[in-house]
Amino acid sequence: MRTKRLPLTLLVLILATATVGASYLFVTNKKPYTTTSTPSTPTVSVTPERTIYPADIGETFAINITITNATDLYCWQTGLNFNATVLECLSLTEGPLLKQKGNTLWVNATINNTAGKIHYHAAALTGNVTGVNGNGPLGTITFKVKDYGNSNLQLTEVILLDSQLTSIDKTLIHGIVQVRIPGDVNGDQIVGVLDLTSLGKAYGASPGSSNWNPEADVNGDLIINVLDLAILDKNYGKTV
Repeated sequence: MRTKRLPLTLLVLILATATVGASYLFVTNKKPYTTTSTPSTPTVSVTPERTIYPADIGETFAINITITNATDLYCWQTGLNFNATVLECLSLTEGPLLKQKGNTLWVNATINNTAGKIHYHAAALTGNVTGVNGNGPLGTITFKVKDYGNSNLQLTEVILLDSQLTSIDKTLIHGIVQVRIPGDVNGDQIVGVLDLTSLGKAYGASPGSSNWNPEADVNGDLIINVLDLAILDKNYGKTV
């Protein structure tokens, strides 16, 4: 089986946290979309997986990189590709999952907003401890809106290691974000009569209502009312 070298930053973390004695680690060359029938296989995902975000240019929002079904997770790394025409990445910060076991080491790698690439960031526990079990956020990525449109959020260079420095198999779930003009309920890149009609049909609704339409909840306060109508009215006629 072919193997590949670990990135230098992740190797530094392993050396910094390893106990006395030699350890040898081989990471198999897995495809980005790994599938398995084992229920306990951890899943690393962009959360939320699909985001429709009514936003003005310059607004910021955040998504999480989360893991479910983690077992003995001691160290992780991930990067991410995005559409640099639509989004600018401001930061990737470490989440709280590993920290519940103790101190961590954090490698804050580079972000290329021209190419739309977040190069691998990494976190590892310290000392001779077991890894973390369960679910939770590995990291949080903050973006700024540059333009309206769609951006795939593709996880890259994902590696999970247990406390024996053994590679953990995983499933990846990538994400997508659609940045719309506030009031563009149907996503056709113009705020017009079709959006007004959609909002009207859902007017007064909240989650659980038979006519609830989350895309008509323009301001995200979980009720469709005059505040959403005011935003639509302000942007009526705008187009991408």
